[in-house]
Amino acid sequence: MESKQETSTLLEKLDLYSIIRDVLRNLWVIALGAIAVGLIVNMSVRSKIQSTYSTKAMFVVTSRTSGNSTYSNLSAASTMATSFSNILNSNLLKKKVCKDLNVSSFNATMTASVIRDTNLMTLRVTSDTPKNTYYIIRSVMKNVAELAGYVSGDMVMEVLQDPTVPTRSDIAVSSRKQTIKAAVIAGLAFTLLFMFLSYKKDTIKSEKDLEEKLDARALGMFYHNGSKSFKSLFSKKKKKLLVTELSAKFEFVERNKKVAALVSAQAKRRGAKVILVTSVQEHEGKSTVSANLALSLAQQTHRVLLIDGDLRRPTLNSLFLEEGEEENAKLPEYINGSISFDEAIYYDEKRDLHLLLNDRNYSNSTDIVSSAAMSRLIDEAREKFGYIIIDTPPMSLMADAEVMADMSDLSILVVKYDTILAPDINDAIDSLHGCRAEFEGCILNQVRALPGEQRTVVGYGGYGRYGRYGNYGRYGKYGKYGKYGRYGRYGNYGNYGYYGHYGEKSKEDSAK
Repeated sequence: MESKQETSTLLEKLDLYSIIRDVLRNLWVIALGAIAVGLIVNMSVRSKIQSTYSTKAMFVVTSRTSGNSTYSNLSAASTMATSFSNILNSNLLKKKVCKDLNVSSFNATMTASVIRDTNLMTLRVTSDTPKNTYYIIRSVMKNVAELAGYVSGDMVMEVLQDPTVPTRSDIAVSSRKQTIKAAVIAGLAFTLLFMFLSYKKDTIKSEKDLEEKLDARALGMFYHNGSKSFKSLFSKKKKKLLVTELSAKFEFVERNKKVAALVSAQAKRRGAKVILVTSVQEHEGKSTVSANLALSLAQQTHRVLLIDGDLRRPTLNSLFLEEGEEENAKLPEYINGSISFDEAIYYDEKRDLHLLLNDRNYSNSTDIVSSAAMSRLIDEAREKFGYIIIDTPPMSLMADAEVMADMSDLSILVVKYDTILAPDINDAIDSLHGCRAEFEGCILNQVRALPGEQRTVVGYGGYGRYGRYGNYGRYGKYGKYGKYGRYGRYGNYGNYGYYGHYGEKSKEDSAK
């Protein structure tokens, strides 16, 4: 019973898509490794075995008295091969060959065999050089009549295939076979190694991984580009998918609605308005998640403001503004004090969403988000909007997200499928827990799956075992994780380097 449960648990944790993707990504390593092992085996075989050369001749063996009797001919061939093998290894034949070739010693091996179910006999000679091999077999064949008569006067041997001078050594043929065999075995071994490493990789591949490895709750899960297809395995093309687009799939829209409903319920319970969305690294899809969260809340008749707080690499303007509308990205003008809050807001009438966008890159972004202008911006937004969604830079690049988390009410971390190590994500979560904003949970983004695979998200359908939002069900006060529990041993990841420094600095600035 326990064995069946362990097998079931293993299959649940087995993410076939990530395993196949990792193997394909490392296919060149597997190929190079297989070739290297094959070459090593080839050189080893060649260095240990002396080169020999072989050639062969083929005879048709018949009986004089049996006519065309098939049985008699087969019997004659078998008898001839047995007797002939004895003669080939006799001193009598060796002396004749040595005399014929005018050599003092016999340096070759000879064998005779019958091709199964035929009256064909093969004579094979192996020696140290192609020349000796050819001369020896010709010498044997020259005396074939005498040898055949010696074995049995009733048998006739006719040459069917003459021997040729060997051009390749036996070791070349043998080493080639062993090389191919070694390369195939090495390739399979390397493939299994990468499959094992992929399975053991400490990343987040499913909602179950998120639940078990992270000190957080699962808020939702989105498939890559809103689909579950296997088509875009190595696709680098970014698809800008919003829930308001006609191309958005029903399932994708519904997932966003459920995430928005969960976040909205938690915000109401806590009296929260400002919601920060961030990620650990770049390209995890936080901007798209921020945009769709804002749009989904707006569709629930909330008055929503979406702020592009990523002052290093702004993205939201490209998602919402059409060509020629760049002048509506007015956050920089508000920051320098040239326009008022109301003048900086752009209202997207089609989507019923208020936007505060940016189209510039600021190298001193941390100083800007720590400024009085940004604090004033958040305060004004609180008075005029039901929800404020802030898209911030990744936490691994700068301290902006932590600074703005001290101005926010709730924070959400976007985690990309099978990308960031769990200890690094937990360090980011710990940093968010240390800020003013309540850390709400994680959204697993860009999940990939093979056709037919279905992943479920804890929290959907009555929000599962999280109860009625109370104390997150068994996650009350983050339950078994204590003070971020078993991940304490990852303390050497620190506070993301200089994040700690900026965090302390921002708190000192706030105190001032």
